[in-house]
Amino acid sequence: MVRRASASQPRAPEPNAPRVTTPDLESLLTLALSQPDRTLRLAEAWLAESPSDRVASVAHQAICVAERGTGHMREALGHGRAALRHARRVDAERQGDVLATLGATLVYAGRTTEGLRLLEESIPLTPKRTLGRVLHRRAHILGLLGRYSEARADLDRAVRHSHRHGDTLWEGRSLVNRSDVHLALGEVRRAEDDARRADLLLTSLGEHFEAVQARHNQALAAFHAGDLVAALILLDAVDDGYRALGIDPVDLVLDRAQVQLTAGLTTEARAMLDDALARRSVPPATRAELLLMAARAALAGDDPAGAETLATEARKLFAAQQRPRWALQARALALQARDVTLQGQRRVAPSSTGRPLPHGQERRHARDTARLVTALREQGSRELPGALMLHARAAERAGLDAEVARSYAEAAGTRHTGPPLARAAGWLAAARLAAHRGDRRGLYDACRRGLDAVDEHRAVLGDLELRALATGHGRDLAALAEVEAARARDARRLLWWSERWRATSLQVAPPSPSDPALERDAAALRDVTRRLDAAEEDSPAAAALFRERARREGDVRRAYRHRRGTGAVGTGFDVRHLVGALGDTVLISLSTIEGVLHAVTIARGRVQVRTLGPIGPVLDEAQFARFTLRRSAHGRPSALDATATRLEAALFDTRPPGWSAPQVVLVPPPELLTVPWGLLPVFAGTALTVSPSATLWLRARQGLATSARPVPDGTAPIGHVALVTGPGLTSGQREATALSPVCDSARAVGGDEATVAGALDALDGARLAHIAAHGTFRADAPLFSSLSLADGPLTVHDFERLQRPPRSLILSACESGAAAPIGAHEALGLVTGLLAMGTSGVLASIVPVNDDATVAVMGRVHDVVARGGTLADAWLAARQAAASDPLLTATAASFTAWGA
Repeated sequence: MVRRASASQPRAPEPNAPRVTTPDLESLLTLALSQPDRTLRLAEAWLAESPSDRVASVAHQAICVAERGTGHMREALGHGRAALRHARRVDAERQGDVLATLGATLVYAGRTTEGLRLLEESIPLTPKRTLGRVLHRRAHILGLLGRYSEARADLDRAVRHSHRHGDTLWEGRSLVNRSDVHLALGEVRRAEDDARRADLLLTSLGEHFEAVQARHNQALAAFHAGDLVAALILLDAVDDGYRALGIDPVDLVLDRAQVQLTAGLTTEARAMLDDALARRSVPPATRAELLLMAARAALAGDDPAGAETLATEARKLFAAQQRPRWALQARALALQARDVTLQGQRRVAPSSTGRPLPHGQERRHARDTARLVTALREQGSRELPGALMLHARAAERAGLDAEVARSYAEAAGTRHTGPPLARAAGWLAAARLAAHRGDRRGLYDACRRGLDAVDEHRAVLGDLELRALATGHGRDLAALAEVEAARARDARRLLWWSERWRATSLQVAPPSPSDPALERDAAALRDVTRRLDAAEEDSPAAAALFRERARREGDVRRAYRHRRGTGAVGTGFDVRHLVGALGDTVLISLSTIEGVLHAVTIARGRVQVRTLGPIGPVLDEAQFARFTLRRSAHGRPSALDATATRLEAALFDTRPPGWSAPQVVLVPPPELLTVPWGLLPVFAGTALTVSPSATLWLRARQGLATSARPVPDGTAPIGHVALVTGPGLTSGQREATALSPVCDSARAVGGDEATVAGALDALDGARLAHIAAHGTFRADAPLFSSLSLADGPLTVHDFERLQRPPRSLILSACESGAAAPIGAHEALGLVTGLLAMGTSGVLASIVPVNDDATVAVMGRVHDVVARGGTLADAWLAARQAAASDPLLTATAASFTAWGA
């Protein structure tokens, strides 16, 4: 439907208002949509000159539209009625046009019955040459009420009438409106066609505001077709178009929030919706839609109680506005939120069969969801598959087995049609149906196909963060398969399913096309960050720079989110290939399944699974261990041995066989990726490598083997050594000076030369690189985690400019190994970003470290690497050499060897 725009420019009298002509009257009504404040000034100036009834009618009508668009409903209705009084003294055509405007305004104000009556009264008063305009407005309201078939019938007539009578402006408007209706009915191709036609017509008339609205609908069509990148690009362009016109429409907030929630950008969506709801001038009809979208965002943000409250409030507003389709959507969301709450609150005694006993609350919930399914089926709603899934879960807990099977089977009907995420939802229903029937093979097949569909969605995403977030759409599918494999004690299958959805975003190198605009944005961000770091804390200048940094980060994020993926989704995983590649190395893969840690171990060709225990105590002890290491870095006394013992005890009661092998590859889940594994006594004599996934370890191992090949004369490995030293270290240049003799012919960059460009030039193509700098980890934006250089921060995004990332990289920097869990089984930070780009091995710290102690630890590391040892070998040697010194022990344990 035609979108409401709001503006907030101050109103002032229009000077020297000209004598009003018929074209002026037409243009004023057109202007009311795109420039409400200017419309108000002009119309009030006309009314001040004691105009004729025709002029007064148009002026009041224009004010009505402008006030409605800015949410001032009382003022809008007052001027609408004034317009009607004057119109009745003009002619039937003028009266019909005003009745249509007033009727629409009444519906927006929540007075639906009266508004529809006036819209009906306007039809017989309107001549055929302008009938398309009134039909358009009635269709807009019918669509707002969810009566889409009636709306489309009106719009088909409106397009024909407007075209036949040469009313190009209203033909374009009706095409925009019909595009909206097509989207509501699921007819995406028709919606896109109408939006493109409207764009051409409205642009040819110079109606820039309404042309932007047509492009707005093109963005929605792209989204509903499953092309998230195109939707993001188009919505950003639409936002730019509205801003250029000085307009900030609430409808754009709604649509951006919907796209952001699908992209997994829940925090951004919630903040934007909260801001929109805080606006004073939001029409009731729009406010109800905002509340519904805010409820979706709350549920996505793990706030089911807040979601149910918001959805219930939205439902009441929709019901008062006589919008039954919308009210049912709100009811569905409230029940979905309640379902999540019930799952969390279930505390009932198990029966003799081990199944939870159904109780009254769950049976009532199942009856409520059954009624929802019936209502949505009667409406022919696109929300039906989700409601069927909801009812099946409720019925399963209530012990209504027959309803479970019927609901899952019907919901699974979407698995072969529609965009990728819709198909994935259908396969999830099929997987749950197979689980309900005890069909293990069917469950595995459905989970595999569902994850393939999610991969199809992810393949178009070029941004690493968006790819990681998109894994959330496959979380339930992967969990179902892992639970079944763990229940069957099938170690190989459990390992396969753990790998199928673990760190998959890192398996495809991000695209790195040359983008001068992005490089300028990154440079501007670097400069403002450098100035922010130098500013006095809590000063007005720092506050302004903080806002500027947020804006610049938004520009960089936007550019990356517009990148298209290569279509690749990573290579397949073969357990037999992994077993062969490990040789004497032991692999330990940890998985969290229903809150319990499971370990799959591969040792000497044998694959075994072991249940360890709940993950909660491990998380608590890991947090305390990191705290202890931070204290140690500042020279404060800390009981490292006791801390290590407690951490290990939380992980297992009895030391599992094989864990103390000479060489171990550890693959933890994302939430345990930054555990200080080097502290554990079980690994005291182990060359330990930590990897986000076994698949990445295989790729990294292959990369290391390639880089270690000698040149044709057999004298040296391919590649150079790079040493980069950032500013502000208490150790100054001592680290690079101490390492230069070890790293023969190294390219050393320090002082003023240690800029981002200078560092990247030295790092590109390096066999081994060492960066000594202050590090900053951004849990809120892990890809903006950085290393401090002479001209500002070196971020993960900057590393993507490298043509050939270093094969092995030592990050002698605080928290450079930190990573934030994101999506499903993903974690992002400096190290994981580098591994995604193709770096084979990284040695980095997970907590702040002492600069002087780090120099000593790094000396030992390079001694081993210079003799051909791996980073894991070097880390082990550093830990063992530091055993007699508490500060050195803590410093060495603060690092982790990643990759291979």
